[in-house]
Amino acid sequence: MTRRLLLVSLAAGALTTPLPASSAATELAINGITVRPAEPVVRPSGSVRLVIDVIAKGVAGKDGVTIKVEPGAPPAQAPSATPSPSPSPSPGAGLRLAHAGDGWETWRFLPQKGLNRFYPAGPWTITATAKGADGEVVTQYASFQLRRETRLTSVRVGKARETHGVRLSGWLNKVDPSGYSDYVPFGGQKVEILYRKEATDIWEVAGTAVTKSTGAFGRTIQDRPNGYWRIRFPGTGHYAPKYSSIRKIGE
Repeated sequence: MTRRLLLVSLAAGALTTPLPASSAATELAINGITVRPAEPVVRPSGSVRLVIDVIAKGVAGKDGVTIKVEPGAPPAQAPSATPSPSPSPSPGAGLRLAHAGDGWETWRFLPQKGLNRFYPAGPWTITATAKGADGEVVTQYASFQLRRETRLTSVRVGKARETHGVRLSGWLNKVDPSGYSDYVPFGGQKVEILYRKEATDIWEVAGTAVTKSTGAFGRTIQDRPNGYWRIRFPGTGHYAPKYSSIRKIGE
């Protein structure tokens, strides 16, 4: 199935606070872009809805700030605000909220489309465009990383036979981007084995293991028979990090 990868943000509701029109004498600028959640993770079902705020001043008109949200990294070496002689903003506008002070306003965007596992994982770019009363335009970019969920299953921790060590094993799986299954094995990935002797101690990496093609992994750690253990998958640019639950090996 072909899916459109551009998320167009449209206006959604009335203003929270009435605002006077921007003065033409105010310098047009964008001060920042924030997105929530900052690190979106998609699961086998459902979608993640974004909330995007753009702080700007010197903006003219109710559609004075527009955005695009699309996969890919921002333009290389793009300055934080770039004058543009020929504006080409995406359709729609956001909620124009209360003044943030010194002429700055917050524009809130609520994209109608949520992100799900069928969208490309990796970097995404938000392009915000602000337009002034004299036709001047500035553009600023922000980026976020879209990741798919991972999970650690059947994690076991127990004393290793005939040694003074601990045996840890389990499986690492990832969301299936094709949609044929909820999760599929995640092979060839390094997982970290974390250890602390006491509950108040800082976690340390006691060893690592690499998952097989089936997603299975296992490792025996010597000379640490007692304490607290857990598995951590550090994550990748496309897949989210994951921790297992904490297991204790007693005296």
